[in-house]
Amino acid sequence: MYLYGYLQGIRSSRKLERETYRNLEVIWLIEGILPSYKTIADFRKNNSAALTASNRDFMMLCKELALFGGDQVAVDGSYFKGDASKDSIYTEAKLDKQLEALEKKINDYHQALDEQDNKEDHADKDPLIEDEQLEEKLQLLQKKQAEKKALKTQMLASGAKQISTVDQDARLLTKRGQTIPGYNVQIAVDSKHKLIVANDVVQDGNDAHQLTPMLEKAQEVLASENLEGVADSGYHNGIEIKACEDQGITVYVAVKKPSNKAIELGRFGRQDFQYDAEQDCYLCPQGNQLLPNKNHQKVAEKNMIRYRISSIACNACPLRKQCITDKTKNKQILRWEHQAIVEKHNEQMKQNPQKMRQRGALVEHPFGTLKHRAGINHFLMRGLDKCAGEFSLMVLTYNFTRVMNIRGVDFIRDYCTQKAESKLNNAKYA
Repeated sequence: MYLYGYLQGIRSSRKLERETYRNLEVIWLIEGILPSYKTIADFRKNNSAALTASNRDFMMLCKELALFGGDQVAVDGSYFKGDASKDSIYTEAKLDKQLEALEKKINDYHQALDEQDNKEDHADKDPLIEDEQLEEKLQLLQKKQAEKKALKTQMLASGAKQISTVDQDARLLTKRGQTIPGYNVQIAVDSKHKLIVANDVVQDGNDAHQLTPMLEKAQEVLASENLEGVADSGYHNGIEIKACEDQGITVYVAVKKPSNKAIELGRFGRQDFQYDAEQDCYLCPQGNQLLPNKNHQKVAEKNMIRYRISSIACNACPLRKQCITDKTKNKQILRWEHQAIVEKHNEQMKQNPQKMRQRGALVEHPFGTLKHRAGINHFLMRGLDKCAGEFSLMVLTYNFTRVMNIRGVDFIRDYCTQKAESKLNNAKYA
């Protein structure tokens, strides 16, 4: 029933219940059973793991039918709205702002109560002091204040940056000025027939740490020896690129456009300092060497090497003002210990600009189909695991439709029937 419903854009359990009474296709499909909307809703809610397993089983069926190419997959993510509102999700800054406003209101009410107690002439009270429900309003504000403080304490204790009161796992996700309360869904799409070979639901607002996990999932299904992954600039992360290379997966990830404040201020940018791999040093525009420091520095999980030039050379340089500020003693550059891997990758991207066109042609199709044809751009479930199960159902629906169009209904039906009979016979003789 759910597969039929998601194919037809009918996801609501109440609407599905109505279909069991009026829709002849559904009546035939479920053999006249009349489940209530609650039974339908609970089945989806309580069987997230089974929905995920069914989706994977169908992917393996696609592999059996040689519908996967296994040479190239495109990875992309999209925000799907959760079953929560923006107001139900709090950040520390949002809680601090609300607590500050509540504190101000509570102080104003306390002041009004003090004036009410001390003032003998009640003829010209202001409206706030005349309010007979002042005590009740104050108690209500204090209750709200206690709730907000408890939320902040809970959030800080958990180490999370956000906390939600409706869907505990939902997060405020922001991209290009738009904020959505929900989840970041990920897919990997095979190049042969644009079938989804891997999917996931995460809470991260960006894709910087999703490249390797998604390609690993795709590799588990495809078992390819020459897997190639393509992704947009949101996935460009040196650690992820190195991890993929370590696993023998070739990646083509769009290079982010560098933002350099020094260039905006009219000074030399990092690209003006050339790295000499043989000498392990940087050369400044004046030809002086920036040599590595023995002590490494940890920055954002990366082991960084600091390259610097002597203060004497910097002070004597005629290009000093174009290079560093007056307060800076000497020019320094931080370089990741595996930066050569990133530089090699970036050079490959320059030589293969067509990879990004291929990426768009592959991965935009599934999201466009789900969102615009089927109207699926939000979750009905609450909780990360349940939403992952529902997204698996969405992916299964997309792949199911594609396979029916590629191989035909009759072929798939006959193949599945033969496979079921074969399993039954094997069980009898076992």
